[in-house]
Amino acid sequence: MRYFTTIFFLLCTFIVHGQHHAKLSPRTKIFLLQIEQKPNSLPPNYIYKQIGSETYLSAFIKVNATIDEATMRTLGVKTGTKAGNIWTIQIPVAKLRSVSLINGIEYLQLDEPIHPTLDAARILTKVDSVHAGLGSLPSPYHGDNVVVGVIDAGFDYRHPSLFDTTGARYRVKRIWEQTNAGTPPTGLTYGNEIKDTMTMWNEGNDMPTSHGAHVTGIAAGSGYGSTGNKKFRGMADASDLVLVSITPPSSDWTSTGMTSIIDALNYIYSYAASVGKPAIANLSWGCSIGSHDGLSLFSQACDNLTGAGKIFALSAGNNGTNNIHIQKTFTAADTLVRTFATFNAALGANKTWVDIWGDSSQNFCVQLSLYNGTQAIDSTGYFCLDNLVHPVYARDANGDTLYAVVSTSSAEFNGKPRVFLDIYSKASGNVMVSVKGTNGTVNMWSGYVQNTTGYYANFVSNGVPGAVNGNSNMTIGDMACTKSAITVGAYISRPSFTNIDGSTVTLALTSQNGNIASFSSKGPTADGRIKPDITAPGMAIGSAVNSYDSDFITAGSAYSYVVEKFTDPKNSREYAHAMLMGTSMSSPAVSGIIALMLQTNPSLTPQQVQLALAQTAILDLKTGVIPPQGSNTWGYGKINAMAAVKRAMTISDIRSFPLQKSTLNIYPNPAQDVVYLNFNVTKSMNVTVTVFDLTGRQIFSHNTSAQDGDNTFQLNAKDWNRGIYVIRLQTDNSIYTERCVLQ
Repeated sequence: MRYFTTIFFLLCTFIVHGQHHAKLSPRTKIFLLQIEQKPNSLPPNYIYKQIGSETYLSAFIKVNATIDEATMRTLGVKTGTKAGNIWTIQIPVAKLRSVSLINGIEYLQLDEPIHPTLDAARILTKVDSVHAGLGSLPSPYHGDNVVVGVIDAGFDYRHPSLFDTTGARYRVKRIWEQTNAGTPPTGLTYGNEIKDTMTMWNEGNDMPTSHGAHVTGIAAGSGYGSTGNKKFRGMADASDLVLVSITPPSSDWTSTGMTSIIDALNYIYSYAASVGKPAIANLSWGCSIGSHDGLSLFSQACDNLTGAGKIFALSAGNNGTNNIHIQKTFTAADTLVRTFATFNAALGANKTWVDIWGDSSQNFCVQLSLYNGTQAIDSTGYFCLDNLVHPVYARDANGDTLYAVVSTSSAEFNGKPRVFLDIYSKASGNVMVSVKGTNGTVNMWSGYVQNTTGYYANFVSNGVPGAVNGNSNMTIGDMACTKSAITVGAYISRPSFTNIDGSTVTLALTSQNGNIASFSSKGPTADGRIKPDITAPGMAIGSAVNSYDSDFITAGSAYSYVVEKFTDPKNSREYAHAMLMGTSMSSPAVSGIIALMLQTNPSLTPQQVQLALAQTAILDLKTGVIPPQGSNTWGYGKINAMAAVKRAMTISDIRSFPLQKSTLNIYPNPAQDVVYLNFNVTKSMNVTVTVFDLTGRQIFSHNTSAQDGDNTFQLNAKDWNRGIYVIRLQTDNSIYTERCVLQ
């Protein structure tokens, strides 16, 4: 057995007698360890920003009322978005230790890297009927007076799809290039904001890739320049556009992280508010690492930012075929789970992260081992929840080494224990991860992000007795577990197509129209909620691509996906539309439909949107019967724009419920005749319990008194119809809401 720890763990946890210290995230501790080991170089795979001549680290902090902002300013910290008690900040690299000692900072998390999650769609989703004003709609709807924000990279600022359907009116109102030098938006300290059309046109594009252009075209492209100026029209073709570019150029050594997304959301919502319009923001990026319970700092910040007329939609992720998850419930007689962490060959190095989360107040321990076939070669010791960082190694028979950093935490920001493994193996053997405990449940995920690309490899048993394979359950990205977010899965709308050369391109031989896309990530969340919320077409979708992207020019590596070209008479430049697939494509379809809903009802809240989509979703032979509480594959089914827009027009009685961490627990859920509400208050007070059905109709309301501490209230639901209900608990100073299913 070979392993070692260093005295550096004392620095990582800042155990300084008599002095405040913030709790640090695992990758923050590992960063400090790497800086200690190599003081003259910056560790890779962290989110850096170059502001002026100084290098900054992007981070989240969770603060309390005693936060010392004066000291933060003295240390050169730049504050970005203040989403309640979750802030985004930029820290001068050399000041990280000092910042962790600032009074009022409870938790400090260096940013987590993320990556992209990559005609007929309008018909399948019934957007064509909304555009035509069919049925009982009073008029056509195209997203007028709604802001569609797209957070992405690879935009073409000149693409004809960004004009209106006549090609006359340019619809982009703001651009924020987060990684380019220039004039930052008001209240922010980095990037370049572009406000005037001429500068946008002179800039041309943010970077020569096409993800952002394609996503924008689906959500809100006008279709101008495609057949009949309509074939590749997006969902909200008359909306205003705000584009936020989040990826640095490929030549840069920085990356993109979650703080960038929170700042982008704040930017989009602030602009929309300044012009008195509602906004929907779309994100088609993600990462598998995190707590998956809707309580991450990102999720808390997002819940604090969204609200009435401020909606956020994002892709579920493309890990539906990746066995990157394992769940294990320990008992006194069953105390061990073992599996092998594998590596994605495309990365070019045997690197991965394994993120392990347990139940509150639970203890568990982790060991790494090298195996040659079924024979153990070398192992580290077991590392339990000691709140320390342990650099470890093991060697194979040739003396080659498995390196890892084991970061343990007895209670993270959500009160749950966590062990994070940063693994790099140069050894020839297979890497086993062993987790032992006597009670509670652990969930573990694997994945790795480098230079905005995600690398995933399965957990496998390798035929070793007692070892287990991973599964594809709970593969929804951590950001996609956010409670206020509309999380979107993908189904197949077109498995093959004819390209511009007349050749048939088949994306998946066994795929059939209407089926769930195999790559679409699955729920549930770690706290048992259904995700995704809804599905939309994601294979394959035609939309704009970036004219500066050489992959889509003749003889380019992706030219076979091009289906149309258009030479714009304004500038004699050639623009293309191409077919791509992924939940990256299904999410903007839903975002555009939400823009249509907001046009009819600008004050819709995230929860109202979720409920409207759930109530109106399409069920067919491919979805099968979806239970009232939803499906962890389909959500509530396939999005139905026509019905959702009509439903949005009628919503008036469910008001703006804050979506926040709740002390309200409902059980059993699903229930039958009786529902119990358990909640905790810190003083005696009056409370009101109100129940709504999915149409927004109030079916029950009762005022009662609550005592200091735990309280339980019983609802007699025997005479209620079977289905989904929203239960609201209103106290003196808060409103909590939860869904309940009667079956």
